[in-house]
Amino acid sequence: MKIMLDTNVLISAFVFGGKTGRLLLKLLDSNHKLYVSEYVDSELKAKLELKWPNKAERVYNLYHEMDFCFCTSVHERLGVLRDEKDIPVLSDALYHEVDMILTGDRDFLEANHEKPLIFLPAMLDEFLNNV
Repeated sequence: MKIMLDTNVLISAFVFGGKTGRLLLKLLDSNHKLYVSEYVDSELKAKLELKWPNKAERVYNLYHEMDFCFCTSVHERLGVLRDEKDIPVLSDALYHEVDMILTGDRDFLEANHEKPLIFLPAMLDEFLNNV
């Protein structure tokens, strides 16, 4: 399965660890391909530098050593969401034909898109534990 990661999932996993960190490790150790778009990558870097300047460079470098598929971002708007800041993530996911967006943002759930699937980390973790 091709899974696009949203910025908030990466921050949760790399800064705080916990359940999202364990889920990300489980996904990295699976046959799933994890995608990170240019948009998410630059947003992650900016947020790390703004909120955690003392560890931003270490966290960003560590994350870049992981087995992610870094992909280009499109400049077209390929979907509609309530929050304008989320549209680039959806557009990149649609453009790269991923199967799922993994996000902590409930706005994606409210949009009721058929494809890609939208999962919060807790939802995906529960699903994977029941398969």
